[in-house]
Amino acid sequence: MYLLVIAFNYLEGKDCDLVVKTLAAFDSHSNRVSSYVFKLPYSWEESSLFTVGLNEPIDHGCNWNDGYVPYSDLKNVVNCAASYAAVIYCFGPLK
Repeated sequence: MYLLVIAFNYLEGKDCDLVVKTLAAFDSHSNRVSSYVFKLPYSWEESSLFTVGLNEPIDHGCNWNDGYVPYSDLKNVVNCAASYAAVIYCFGPLK
């Protein structure tokens, strides 16, 4: 049986949208782990002060300015990692 585990950390962006900062995927078929740190989708200054305050306790070590993968590649990364998955399970109300 093929098993794929995807885990990610996020920050809250403007309009309380979920901004994925780190993503890791484990593929049991190839026994491979891939990890990604995404660049910011927009500048920190575009976020409200309310959002900035929300992110302080949930930053999980994520820094808004960290990242090497363009944020626009997030969908492609997830689609590629999950292309063979029969079931995708999400834990937590936001995820």
